[in-house]
Amino acid sequence: MNIAISNPNEIYWQAHGGGGGFEKPDNTLLSLNYGWSMGAIPEVDIRLTADGILVCQHDNNLSRTTDAPENIAHKEIVELTFEEIRKYDAGAKFDEAYRGEKVPAFYEVIELLQADPNKMIYADLKNYDAKLFPELKQEFTRLINMYAVASQVIICSCDYDLNCQMHKAISGINTMQWIGGSTAGEQITTFEKLAENNFNCLEQIQLHLNELKNPSDSWRYTLDADFLKNALSICSKAKISMQVFPWLFEKEDLFKLLDIGIRWFTTDEPSKFCNTIKEWRKL
Repeated sequence: MNIAISNPNEIYWQAHGGGGGFEKPDNTLLSLNYGWSMGAIPEVDIRLTADGILVCQHDNNLSRTTDAPENIAHKEIVELTFEEIRKYDAGAKFDEAYRGEKVPAFYEVIELLQADPNKMIYADLKNYDAKLFPELKQEFTRLINMYAVASQVIICSCDYDLNCQMHKAISGINTMQWIGGSTAGEQITTFEKLAENNFNCLEQIQLHLNELKNPSDSWRYTLDADFLKNALSICSKAKISMQVFPWLFEKEDLFKLLDIGIRWFTTDEPSKFCNTIKEWRKL
């Protein structure tokens, strides 16, 4: 798939945390397969262990997602070896039905991509600091090249420098910049700076749709419809795709975004999202 191109007849979407944080234990092989089964591009978060293994883990420790004991749970991932991390369950804390899930090594995810060229992932590289990032970048690059899956991976980051580094380091890799920000003004400023540079090194941008303090019946988000329409047009002319992440939505909210012409989304609620898309298509 060329992620820079949006077919108006198709809806593309990212399952945040793999299978959506509300429906499956995030960053597990279970969540990834769930996301793929529903037609999503799942997301994984990448961290480095003490012995140089890349693992899929959003948080900087195991306390939220695993049953690791207190003396282990709050240690940083980089302080633990891969073997230590794998001792603990990564599914049962979310729901007992998922007991037996483990924190995956990134190479396990890459093996799934290699086995099916139609699968893609978003990869969020978490250790972006002077001490850890060079080693993470080196190992990530080695794995992507060894398994020859660059076209199936989308680097996602809010840091433009990171995106550019990875775009240059790995031939054929995709990059997406997400734009958060505490205010709509901050997001618009970031978008405009990227646009001035013609979105160099990027195939996609993502706009977080934060909720208004007092949303109206007509619009829910701090970024208004006119801005989104204009941003979509700018991205189209630059030949990149624009994705939005509505943290919260009801079907009417999603309908309005679809009617604007947006075709790329991120969600924490895959089932709700897919059911809403089905309803919209029937209109």
